[in-house]
Amino acid sequence: MDLGESVEIALKREVCEELGITDFTPETITNYVFESARERELVFVHKTVYDGEIHPSNELDGGRFWSIEEIKENLGKGVFTPNFEGEVERVNLL
Repeated sequence: MDLGESVEIALKREVCEELGITDFTPETITNYVFESARERELVFVHKTVYDGEIHPSNELDGGRFWSIEEIKENLGKGVFTPNFEGEVERVNLL
C-alpha cells in the first residue's frame, strides 16, 4: 500500500499490475497480523470470482491454479508459505 491509500484502492491497483485484471468485485474475508521471527505485517484477505483472461506481470515468478485436493495434499510439506497455510486454517478454506 502507498501512503494514504485505502486497502480497496491498493487491492485494485496491485491486481491490475500483477494479473492484468481490472473488472472484478472483491469480497473481504478477514484481516490479521502475521508475525514471524523475520517480519510482522498486516494482511488483508479477499476473494473474487473472475471469468476472464489473466495476464501475469514480470513481478510474478510463475504461478498456477491449485485444486482444493492438491492444496490439502501439500499442506505442511513446505510447499506453501506460512502465511498461506495460516490463512487456510484461519478462515477454514478447506
